[in-house]
Amino acid sequence: MAGSGYNQDKSQITPTLWRVTLTMTNATYYPITAGSPTTANGGVWPYEWTNSDVYTNATSMSATQATYLAQGNVRWYAIIDALTSIADCRVTNVTVTAANGSTLNTDATNQPTAISFTVAFDREAFVLGEWNTYLKAIGQSSSGTYTNADGVTGQTAYVGVGGTAVTTLSLAIQDIVTSGITKGGSSVGNSRSMRVYSPTLGGDSQAKVTVIQPNTPANIFSTVSATQISGTALVGSPI
Repeated sequence: MAGSGYNQDKSQITPTLWRVTLTMTNATYYPITAGSPTTANGGVWPYEWTNSDVYTNATSMSATQATYLAQGNVRWYAIIDALTSIADCRVTNVTVTAANGSTLNTDATNQPTAISFTVAFDREAFVLGEWNTYLKAIGQSSSGTYTNADGVTGQTAYVGVGGTAVTTLSLAIQDIVTSGITKGGSSVGNSRSMRVYSPTLGGDSQAKVTVIQPNTPANIFSTVSATQISGTALVGSPI
């Protein structure tokens, strides 16, 4: 009897989950300098100011604080864009650590000190190879080897955006996230049209928000971790 021609592999049915954590306690790597908005500030902030389920004081923000929050939003969306450009994936179970150590940052006036989220790729076996193909395309130098999705060893690996050879899936995820945070480099910048709180209007406004990398890609890479989670179901709602 003829088959349907449609097959699912194990990675589609039971995708591996990865827990990604950004540790942003270093104020040199993630600047928090007060005063006029600087495009290096803002860290990474998953939730826009309009999320009343998260913030308790968003409407008390100054114009500078509102800009910083929006800049963190721009970097968060850049992370999501970077992950989904390599493979279809689901991002869920986002937790934000505030300066006071709580796991829900309800304070819109102080950027988070840590963020964790779970990623499940539909076809994760191809992520490592695809990211190395991208690194080769942008002119990164070769360094070391990796095993591809077909189990073939000795595939050429390339130095990642963060300066580390991408030889494992964990390193690939770290590097992809780093590329999102540092998108735009130190001068060109990364811009996005964002919803920004306006104290003058007492409500929502739409503005072009530009960020530069908070610090060097190598330093940002050192603040990112990606750990495989085994036997854990998806939790929460996707962003």
